[in-house]
Amino acid sequence: MFGYITINKMELKFKEYYSYKGYYCGLCKRLKTKHGNISRLTLNYDMTFLILLLSSLYEPENKISKERCLVHPKEKQLIIQNDVTDYAASLNVILSYYNLIDNWEDDRDYKSLAAAKAFEGEFKKSASAFPDLTKTIQMRLNNISKLEKEDTDDIDAVSNEFGHLMEEIFLYKKDHWEKSLRKIGFYLGKYIYFTDAFHDMKKDEENKSYNPFNKLKVNDKEEYAKNLIILNLSLLSDQIEKLPLVRDKGIIDNIIYSGMLNKLKTKELTDERPI
Repeated sequence: MFGYITINKMELKFKEYYSYKGYYCGLCKRLKTKHGNISRLTLNYDMTFLILLLSSLYEPENKISKERCLVHPKEKQLIIQNDVTDYAASLNVILSYYNLIDNWEDDRDYKSLAAAKAFEGEFKKSASAFPDLTKTIQMRLNNISKLEKEDTDDIDAVSNEFGHLMEEIFLYKKDHWEKSLRKIGFYLGKYIYFTDAFHDMKKDEENKSYNPFNKLKVNDKEEYAKNLIILNLSLLSDQIEKLPLVRDKGIIDNIIYSGMLNKLKTKELTDERPI
């Protein structure tokens, strides 16, 4: 359920794209430093957006460098890291582990099971750093699994669970911005759940797998799904505009108003990795 919070590369200014790559590569570097090379395979756009948003809001001091890596052995790449990068790296590991377990339980995907086993030690390390948050994530995922197994037709009930999961993740600090960050996480979580279900409608129908949109009693299920996703994007953007964001606001706007919206234009996920 990852990969839907992406940039629209063609509409970013060069400087913005360069900065986005810096945060993305910074997360990749931090994953390697904290959790070893294997953890870099879990790198995703969602946590890069988390870093962008929280860094723009709290403006921590960035540590900027240039380094080579296996992907870029010839030319040094911009690396941007700060305190939020550490937080996002740990969450990246926790969420990726649960995603692998979910793939195994849903599809009996042996590759996911093997990856989860290999990744278990790093998961436990991150989970011990954020025990309460990890318990909440596990609880919300269990609730989703239970509702899906019950074959619920309550699309809000099941999507709200993922919304509440993301709500906790975006609560970086309990301060003046808690209410806004919770709402941002909630609407973003619902967007992710809905978009993932939208992309899987045909496959799930063929496999007789649970999909909330396939249970709708409407004439055009696909159009209904698109409208629901756009509604949540609108609610999300309203909350983001309430924050005093300055740093990298152009990149955040590109993701919200263009990159994420593009996921409705095709049911094929395109690779927008900034390499």
